[in-house]
Amino acid sequence: MTEESLYLSFSGIRVHFRVVRPDVPVHSRIMLLASPMICAFHWRKILPELSGLGCLAVLVDLPGFGHGDPSAPQDADVRANLIWGILDEVDRNMETPLSLWHLVGHGSACATVLHMGALYPDSVKSQIHISPLFSVDKSFRRPEARDRFFTENILRPGDFRRLIEGWAGFPLDDYIVDRMRAPLTRQGMRRTFDQMLRCAINPPRESVGFCPTMTLLGGRDPLLDDVRLTQARNLLAGAETHRLASAGHFPMETHSKALRDYLRGWLRYND
Repeated sequence: MTEESLYLSFSGIRVHFRVVRPDVPVHSRIMLLASPMICAFHWRKILPELSGLGCLAVLVDLPGFGHGDPSAPQDADVRANLIWGILDEVDRNMETPLSLWHLVGHGSACATVLHMGALYPDSVKSQIHISPLFSVDKSFRRPEARDRFFTENILRPGDFRRLIEGWAGFPLDDYIVDRMRAPLTRQGMRRTFDQMLRCAINPPRESVGFCPTMTLLGGRDPLLDDVRLTQARNLLAGAETHRLASAGHFPMETHSKALRDYLRGWLRYND
């Protein structure tokens, strides 16, 4: 497989993504959308499996996060249009307009995947929601609560590690934690993080509709409390749901083999 790191600019706002082309003929297309705490790098363990299946994979950093410009708007509709712009550009470069895409989201990025499906349902082959988080705690309505979270959990390296490993349910290597934290400490990220939390207080209005959908839940994910699980069941009604019993919030790092197995079966069945 070959991998290329790219940026696309929309009205002066750059969004980062990676295109991974298989060595075999392209059989399908898959978009992997990172959540705020990860970036395209964190999908690396599943790429050989996708390449072997003939998948053209586009790994997108959530606009405003990862290695893109922190100034990107955090409104879900704007995000969805930005990402469709990336996929359209990839299709143009492949000379295959109007391709169907498997859309994969992680964590709070799953809300953007729902928006993408609602905007252009005829371009969606399926949706896959990994550790879906469709809203944050109501306490984040208060600006001081959002600011305190950023100060206490992002800016302090030791506290960030404790937070991430608590969500993961397992110790993580230093380089993984560093890759998560570094993009969040860039200039301008405090404002972006504040906007992200403010926009994520209320769950999406859209549901998954009639799109083939799979949900993968971590059995030890502390973010998926009863409220968030109920939201996921309502928004992803009818989805094929699987629980990774020992996984936390980052199965792409801690349970990549199980994640590969589910993706392999899903893609073979739905392609």
